[in-house]
Amino acid sequence: MTTDTQPTARLRTAPREDAPSLMLAAVCAAAVLNGINTIVVTYDGCGDEGQMHSIVLQGPADEDGTAPELAMPEMPCTSWSVPFRGDAFEVDTTFAQAIDDLGLEMLAQKHDGWENGDGAFGELTIDIAARKAVLEHSVRITETECFTHEWGG
Repeated sequence: MTTDTQPTARLRTAPREDAPSLMLAAVCAAAVLNGINTIVVTYDGCGDEGQMHSIVLQGPADEDGTAPELAMPEMPCTSWSVPFRGDAFEVDTTFAQAIDDLGLEMLAQKHDGWENGDGAFGELTIDIAARKAVLEHSVRITETECFTHEWGG
């Protein structure tokens, strides 16, 4: 889920390896303001393309344990962005874009190339209260069996 809003760069920078933690903190801070308890992001990639497919926001569970799905709030969010090369830098963006960027950066740091070949798919679950993200990642692999046969001679 992306928006047409272009992020505005700020002056603060951080090493790229710190970006997922900084981005997670920013997303969690914004989620708390909107009563969001859990964020679930699904993604899929293949054929040298990959994208976040859905972002589901859940509120607090009711008495029977069912957590209602919430609408994506239209709100600004201060988060972090990572260029192709270089350090992370603080940006003003949207909440939806901050979530998308967080998922893409976590994938880039742990499973770079996830969109190539047969691709990979998975789910990123963010527990807002715990300020914890769990990435469940599955890789598609095409297997090849080779046989050699020789006759004569």
